[in-house]
Amino acid sequence: MLNELDPQVKALLEQFQANAAQHPAPAAPLSAKEKIIALRQVMGASAARRYPFESVSRTEYFAIPGPVGKIPVRLYVPHTIILSGARGIREDLLPIAAPVLVYYHGGGFVAGDLESHDSLLRALANRSQCIVISVAYRLAPENPYPAANDDAWAALIWVADHASDIGADPQRVAVGGDSAGGLLAAWVAQKAAKNGPRLRLQVLLYPNLDATTSRPSWRELGTGAYLVSHARMIEWYDAYLPEGINRTAPEVSPLFATDLTGVAPAFIMTADHDPLRDEGDEYAAKLKAANVALDHTCWPGMVHGLASLAGVLDAGKVLIDQTGAALRKAFRT
Repeated sequence: MLNELDPQVKALLEQFQANAAQHPAPAAPLSAKEKIIALRQVMGASAARRYPFESVSRTEYFAIPGPVGKIPVRLYVPHTIILSGARGIREDLLPIAAPVLVYYHGGGFVAGDLESHDSLLRALANRSQCIVISVAYRLAPENPYPAANDDAWAALIWVADHASDIGADPQRVAVGGDSAGGLLAAWVAQKAAKNGPRLRLQVLLYPNLDATTSRPSWRELGTGAYLVSHARMIEWYDAYLPEGINRTAPEVSPLFATDLTGVAPAFIMTADHDPLRDEGDEYAAKLKAANVALDHTCWPGMVHGLASLAGVLDAGKVLIDQTGAALRKAFRT
C-alpha cells in the first residue's frame, strides 16, 4: 500500500496538471523524435525547480578521449579542498589528492547534459567534499546503444588513469548517477568489479535498471500522473536500444546480472511513487544477498527525480545532504 504523497509533491503535481491544462495537446500527434526534442527543452527550462545555485572553489570544462571522439566533461572542485599539481593550480604548493566522483546524468538516455545537472553537482561536490566529474555521454537517438555505455566506461578509466592531472586520488574513486545515469553507474560498477578500478561507492538515485520495464510498479504508477510515463519510457528505450538487442543482458539491464561478487558498496535511493521503484528495490535486495555493503532507502511519499527537484521539494535537499554524507563516509574507509 502506498504512503500518502508528501504535501510538497502533491502541490508540485497539481502545478504540472494545471500547466498541462493550459497547453492543449497538438492537433497532430508528435513523432518520437519531436517528443525527445520537447523533453530536452523541458529539462533545459526547469531551472526553477533545481537546487539553488551554489558556488564552488572551481569549475572547469574540458573534453577527454572517447571511443569515437571527445567526451565533454565538467569538473567541480568544492570549497575547502585545496588542490595542487593539478590543471591550472600552482605547483609550489604541497600536493593534496582529493577523492573523486564520476557522475552520469539522467534523462532517459535521450536528454540531459552538463547544464541540466549543474546545480545538483555543485551542491553534491560541496556536501561530499570531493571532486566531481560530470560526464556528457552521447545521447540517443543520434547515438544509440552502446554509445552511452562506452562513454561512461571511458570516462571512468580516464579519471582513474589521469587522477593526478585533476588533483584526484586514484584510490578514492566513486561512480554515481540518477535515473538513466543510475543504470550507467550500476553497469560501470559491475564491470569495474571484474576489470578494475576499485570503487569506493556507487550512488544510484532512483535508477533505471530494467530495460524490459516489466516490474509491477510500472503498471501501478506508470500512467504519467507521477511524472514518469510507462509509454514514454518505452519510447526512450526504443530510441536508445537497436532492434534485436537483448534487453535482459546485464550491460543493458544491470538488474539481471547474476554475479555481483566484489561490486562496490552501494547507496541506493528509490521513491515509493516512482514507476522505477521496484527495479531499484529489487537490485538493492540482490546486492544485499551478494553481501555487498548497502545503504538503501525507499522514500515514502516521493516521486522520481527527487534530487533534481530540490528547489521545490525539501526532501530533495535532504537527499543531497545524505548522498554527500554517504560519499564522505566511503572515502574515509
